[in-house]
Amino acid sequence: MDMEKKALFLIFILAVLTISPGCIGGESADSKETVPQFTVIADDGLEYGSESLLGTNYILHFSASWCNQCRPTMHAVANHLDNEMYIVVSTDANDGTQEKLQDWHTQVNESEEESNVDAPFSMSVNLAEAFEINNTPTLILIGKDGTVIDRHIGPMVDTDEIEEFWSKAQ
Repeated sequence: MDMEKKALFLIFILAVLTISPGCIGGESADSKETVPQFTVIADDGLEYGSESLLGTNYILHFSASWCNQCRPTMHAVANHLDNEMYIVVSTDANDGTQEKLQDWHTQVNESEEESNVDAPFSMSVNLAEAFEINNTPTLILIGKDGTVIDRHIGPMVDTDEIEEFWSKAQ
């Protein structure tokens, strides 16, 4: 009998540990994805990076100059989030020169007459790989502590959707 009670007790303990957060089989409530260390030089000539952006909520918008469905998202997000930090990051190494980034930025701004995207345009294939970006547009919301708050894949042009996405950082 003693052996049966011990076996039942052991089974009970294992079952509790398996379903408890932070224990075997559970996921810790504190497990947040940290932004990989990065630094990019944008078309405005300024440097942006994971270290310098600590203390700021921001969006990394993974795109490419050939991504036509990205342009409406850029206009919608940049215009809705007036003074918030929003950085466009190309996933295409061919967009890497300062001149190409500036040309791309000009083309995006010319794609909508009544709208300007006042955001830095940059390129980092390594950062895209670190985030496992497979689709453009992909927007990643980063919190002040340098952790990923949310990820959105696909166009985002609805102001309510943009507001809901950004509000997760507040």
